[in-house]
Amino acid sequence: METADVSSGAGSDIPWFRRACAALLMTLVAGVGSPAAQTATPSPPSIGAVLREMPRDLWHFISWDTAAVLGVGGAAALVGHIWDDDLADEIETNVSLNDAMAPGHTYGAFSMQALIGVGMYTGGWIAKKERLARTGGDIMRAQILSQVYVQALKYTVRRERPDQSNNQSFPSGHSASAFATAGVLQRHYGWKAGVPAAVVAAYVATARVHDNRHYLSDVIFGAAMGIAAERTVTLHAGRYNVALAPGASASGAGVIAVVHPRSSPVNQ
Repeated sequence: METADVSSGAGSDIPWFRRACAALLMTLVAGVGSPAAQTATPSPPSIGAVLREMPRDLWHFISWDTAAVLGVGGAAALVGHIWDDDLADEIETNVSLNDAMAPGHTYGAFSMQALIGVGMYTGGWIAKKERLARTGGDIMRAQILSQVYVQALKYTVRRERPDQSNNQSFPSGHSASAFATAGVLQRHYGWKAGVPAAVVAAYVATARVHDNRHYLSDVIFGAAMGIAAERTVTLHAGRYNVALAPGASASGAGVIAVVHPRSSPVNQ
């Protein structure tokens, strides 16, 4: 198979890809249509607060929510497995898409996705934009979390790649990284950022299959891993505190449980 040269800059011939990225960047900077808009202006989280959450994320990942997401992803991957070999053979004969798919390898890499998070956090911290900094922090956390579990699975399953280069095919780390970032953007900025980010993530997954680096089932389950990581970072269990207090009524005494939202340390 003739593989794409991802370092040649072939992706510069894709105007839709550049427009999607530009629109996404404008949405993030301007904060258009954010459901989280607030009248107060809280300060950006410290880098220490972001880093302190990362070890906790590893534990919070083990949850019923993660089991549900990965259960759906696993079922979808099993269905996709039916077409794994046929799709890989068909793509090998279609070299006309090499230039169009070349940027997917670079954009979906963990280093690039982590750099996006670092850039957003740094920009938000310097500009005192709390939401932008918090989004960048969540992207960094989601990237670390997704890759820890993805790499653990890779070295446990040891599935051979379609191009036979190594035994680290399942699941796709690029897909996990891209979908983790897309999920965080959706959570913080709504559909105006989430939809283009999800389109780009799907493009990354498609590129990995096209480049003969992954089977269809690899990228499906990789996407599920990224979504589970994002949900762990933004919706993990323990978001609420329960305070117990004595109470009394006409019928007797008892204990009152007061449940209220807990501010995550990363938001403080």
